[in-house]
Amino acid sequence: MHPVLFKIGSFEVPSFGAMMVLAFFGGLWLARQRAPAYGLTPEKMSDGAFWALIAGIFGARAFFILQEYHYYFADYRRIFTLRFEGLTSFGGLICGGLALMIWARKQKLSVLPFLELAAPGFLLAHLIGRFGCLLNGCCFGGVCPTNTPWGIHIPGQSDLHHPAQVYDSLMNLVALGAVLAFARRPHKLGQITGLTLILHGITRFIYEFWRAGTVAQVEAGRASSTYWGTLPITQAQVMALVLSAVGVALFVLTRGPQVVEKEIPVTPSEVAPA
Repeated sequence: MHPVLFKIGSFEVPSFGAMMVLAFFGGLWLARQRAPAYGLTPEKMSDGAFWALIAGIFGARAFFILQEYHYYFADYRRIFTLRFEGLTSFGGLICGGLALMIWARKQKLSVLPFLELAAPGFLLAHLIGRFGCLLNGCCFGGVCPTNTPWGIHIPGQSDLHHPAQVYDSLMNLVALGAVLAFARRPHKLGQITGLTLILHGITRFIYEFWRAGTVAQVEAGRASSTYWGTLPITQAQVMALVLSAVGVALFVLTRGPQVVEKEIPVTPSEVAPA
């Protein structure tokens, strides 16, 4: 683990925070690159991304507190402890997405093009951000066999653990490739967002199996995600199923126009309201 990326005098730059910054700008870069294909300027995408970032951070923190309520409600002061790693991607995705939609409507712009741009950007940001988790030592997998060559050591633990953060990054890399390939085929506006939600929900559902454990196991550092009560799945897995279901509905029911991303005119212009 390498929680501190580097120091400047007594000032420490946390690895997790640095990777979150890199993740945001990586996702924004991808969205800006694709923006002209949707008749949007890269600058307009950046404007919307700013508000999505603010709301996403708030949502990521709020959802994490609700997800790990047994820890935070035992001592309410923990809620106000500012820790970068006390975040969850679901909260960031939901609140950031809602903020982007609200901002687009206030700008009298169509919502769907912004979502189509932001969705693959989120996948790229997520797979980068997981390396921040790896460096920080959070969101790790459960104990793996001692002869596992890629097993990692967690501070305070003698056993090897699955590098679940890397597994999740690789799965989201595959998902990103599938989404971008789909964008080059004829599809309806809105289906890229739907496909992104489907695939991210699936990858998160799988990822949680490596992380899951009881409250006692989490407190002992042998797992990093708690089962939901007596159920053999975590709250995050329930959210993942809901996310995929929403994605399926959007993919099937969207009434957006038929498009092929490479054939959309690349002259930037403002998109009229839907």
